[in-house]
Amino acid sequence: IILSHAEKARSPLKLAFASATSETRIAYAKLLGFMGERQVVPTLIEELEAVDQWDAKIYQGSMAEYAHLPTPIDALILALGGTRDRRALPALLKKLETLDPNVTLSHHRSLAKALEQIADPTAAEPLARLLNKPGMRGHVMTGLEPLTDKPPEKRRRLGALREIVLARALYRCGDWQGLGEQILNEYRQDIRGLFARHAGAVLSADN
Repeated sequence: IILSHAEKARSPLKLAFASATSETRIAYAKLLGFMGERQVVPTLIEELEAVDQWDAKIYQGSMAEYAHLPTPIDALILALGGTRDRRALPALLKKLETLDPNVTLSHHRSLAKALEQIADPTAAEPLARLLNKPGMRGHVMTGLEPLTDKPPEKRRRLGALREIVLARALYRCGDWQGLGEQILNEYRQDIRGLFARHAGAVLSADN
């Protein structure tokens, strides 16, 4: 509700942020970050740098594994992305280094979106390194395959969601040795129409 009335809420939120302390101050900082207010960047960075481990995924229904359900740490990351401030890059890239296929999808998505919003070439090589980690690539589906639900690691949805969002972020940060464009072109051949259309839209938007 607040973000849908951002212009009316902006001034009161700034005043509240200036006098708030503790968790309340962080809550105001997140909202202002989503609104693009860069004055909250130091507060958000300090809070993110104090995090020493990822929080657990949010379970909400059978599709929670694939929906974007941001955790409290994800909210910090997304708020920093919303500011589009380069000062956030060191803290965000430090968190990016901790990602691998075993880390919850929402953390990959949040960092990808935040880095994509800032769109700084500094993030390109770290994103490429992440995509080149074992298990991060090769989730394109180019032919019919038997459906499987269990065990979870044999499902063919999570890996593709993770790979394409990171490739998009890489591409929009200037790419690294053509890897982002290569992955997106691979997904243009995916038999799952949603992935193919999305990859095509990303590539077409920048041409």
